[in-house]
Amino acid sequence: MAKKTTKRPIKKRIKHAEIVTGFADRLRELRRASGLSQAELASKAQVHWTYIGRLEHGQAAPGLDLLERLARALNTSIVDFLPSGPVDPVPFLRDQARGRLESILNRGDRSLLGVLNAMLAMMDDSITHKP
Repeated sequence: MAKKTTKRPIKKRIKHAEIVTGFADRLRELRRASGLSQAELASKAQVHWTYIGRLEHGQAAPGLDLLERLARALNTSIVDFLPSGPVDPVPFLRDQARGRLESILNRGDRSLLGVLNAMLAMMDDSITHKP
């Protein structure tokens, strides 16, 4: 008898805000400055070493409890994980708007697309004709 195979659902990648990328860079800097490997930091912070890699690549955002454990493991404070410069929200907002627009375009009917076009035209006119 043949084995049944089930398809695994495809995981959707989450697009994190820019602050997650800033956190990822700071975590990597602080870990390297302390001379720890990802595995050593993971052991001290009580997480799997692959999760440290995901955090350092901006593929995951830690919860507050993990931030505290990471800070303790690196002998620093939670504030040190924050990026030093201001975070530009425009790239995140642009991606968010693009995703919503794509979603509407893919499933919208004639009336919804008509309303969308009218709204976009008004917005475009207001930007074009700014005093």
